[in-house]
Amino acid sequence: NAEVARLRRRVLLWGTAIVCLAAIAYLIMWSQGYRDPRVPLGAAFLLLIAITQMARRELKKSYKGIVVQRVVKALGNGLAYSSTSTFSKNHFHEMDLFDKRATRWKSEDEIRGRKDPVSYSVHEIRASYMEGSGKHKREVIIFQGVIIRLDFNKHFAGHTVILTNSQSQILGGLFGESTSRKGKHLVRLENVEFEKQFSVYGTNDQEARYILTPKLMELVMEAQRLLGTHGDLRFSFHDNSMFVTIPERTDRFEVGLFGAKVTPETVMGDLAEVVRLAERLVETLD
Repeated sequence: NAEVARLRRRVLLWGTAIVCLAAIAYLIMWSQGYRDPRVPLGAAFLLLIAITQMARRELKKSYKGIVVQRVVKALGNGLAYSSTSTFSKNHFHEMDLFDKRATRWKSEDEIRGRKDPVSYSVHEIRASYMEGSGKHKREVIIFQGVIIRLDFNKHFAGHTVILTNSQSQILGGLFGESTSRKGKHLVRLENVEFEKQFSVYGTNDQEARYILTPKLMELVMEAQRLLGTHGDLRFSFHDNSMFVTIPERTDRFEVGLFGAKVTPETVMGDLAEVVRLAERLVETLD
């Protein structure tokens, strides 16, 4: 918080000085017959943006280097943190959990851990694309949040995905639940409560039922209740990895220059629950 206050003061002081200089410059221009204020105001605005961005970059570096490192270490279990992520856009598309392909991609912040023989990682991701043209062009967010990845020593023969029923209808068809999705077909299970909330699609029925044990289905429903505050969770089993997407509205690993005071609670959020979910998935999948 002291670092935030220091950088905030610097921005405000520079901002005050720049505004004063812009006003003086405009008075001089006015005295010489030039009445258009756009030049001094535009220059002042650009300088303010540049100074603010420099302060934000400095704060981001110190926050991730000090606060986030300490938080991850405090979670225990030998966790390691990196401000860069190894999760690629190809990984995102190969999960087959979204109906749009990302043309704009941001992948940063990675927490790595290990539970028994299984390694896992948590990544912060923002995937989007642009639509429209000209002044109507806008960014459409496909996914923003964290993705859990579990890497097993065992290769999945097929590709299985779990979506909530509302997502299934949007992705699979507009007229009720579709029986297929991108080469996968709907897999029927025996857990009535689970099927009220989720739909499972897979290329291999037998493997999908083998993966989705009663314990795993209970854990998926519990994870949705606990971490689905900002949107529905999605699950994918592909190659030798399992993926879980958890939507979020804000950048978990950054702090605002003019935001609220930083507290242990705001820094932690539900990060402990995310890490615990990764470890419980390892235990449940065995």
